[in-house]
Amino acid sequence: MPQSGIIEEYTMDRVVNNKTSSTQPMTVREYKKIGEGAFGTVVEAVLKYVDPANNKSHDDDKNNSEWLGPFAIKRVPAQTEYKSRELEILRLVDHPNIVSLRFFFDKARPDTREVYQNLVMECLPSNLQAEIKYYRQSKYTIPYPHMKAYTFQLTRAMLYLHGFGISHRDIKPSNILVDPHTVQLKICDFGSAKKLEPNQPSVSYICSRYYRSPELIVGCTLYTTKIDIWGLGCVVAEMFLGKPIFQGQSPETQLREIAKLLGPPPNTFFFKSNPHYRGNMYTTRLFSCTVEERFKQIFSNSPPDAIDLLLKILVYDPEFRPSPRRVLVHPFFNEL
Repeated sequence: MPQSGIIEEYTMDRVVNNKTSSTQPMTVREYKKIGEGAFGTVVEAVLKYVDPANNKSHDDDKNNSEWLGPFAIKRVPAQTEYKSRELEILRLVDHPNIVSLRFFFDKARPDTREVYQNLVMECLPSNLQAEIKYYRQSKYTIPYPHMKAYTFQLTRAMLYLHGFGISHRDIKPSNILVDPHTVQLKICDFGSAKKLEPNQPSVSYICSRYYRSPELIVGCTLYTTKIDIWGLGCVVAEMFLGKPIFQGQSPETQLREIAKLLGPPPNTFFFKSNPHYRGNMYTTRLFSCTVEERFKQIFSNSPPDAIDLLLKILVYDPEFRPSPRRVLVHPFFNEL
């Protein structure tokens, strides 16, 4: 384990082991910041058990002397009024294509005394955004067998989550961890995830803009887990194109970008999604060919099975988008 580049080292008295729910003191050694956003920060770190008798790390105990990790620690302000939805979901799920929670603990900032929740999760060497960028800069796309394997694993994770009624609500390449050497994939960042209950409204201003489904763009609040399927389609399209397929500069122009590929949204779409929507409906057709021909133009270097899968996923009406189970049996995966 490297000894250089340590940001901070500290000992916490109460670190919860997610698997056993037992609480033990541990030393945390943080190395580098690997992510930052409105949610908080993510750092890479290793942890070691501490002997509660003398409050020292178990350096002499052969069973416990090793540093564990590296892990990714996501640090967010602790929710004092209600339970952390992200922590609840991470404690519930257990799937090979979903990042696993190993430990968690609360830690107060010494300057403000504000309490932060620290989620200690498994770490993969890269994410899909970095992989897409790497291949784009090399003037290539991700190898086709890797695309299939990544798409299959991402869909498997969705099948599992949607079985609980859980929608991730922020599917995008940077939230998809990968190991390019083993072609392993895991969904991460459940900060926006929620168990969707039938006929219970949820906020529509969710998901990163480029990956936001049409019904969310027009303000639908009774949406389903099919918003994740739209995100899946956007991610698959991005692997083939090397860039986001829909790059609107505002929520409204995002709908225009979608209309450039799918044609004008049908009136029934607005009525079903949000009858009070008063924005631009983009009723003017922006291309002369059929939607299928338009897909073939945009994805001119993609195999027919891939284009067919995208045609089925990227549709306005969420009811017509395939379930994860239907996606998994698509011919796109036949040679996987």
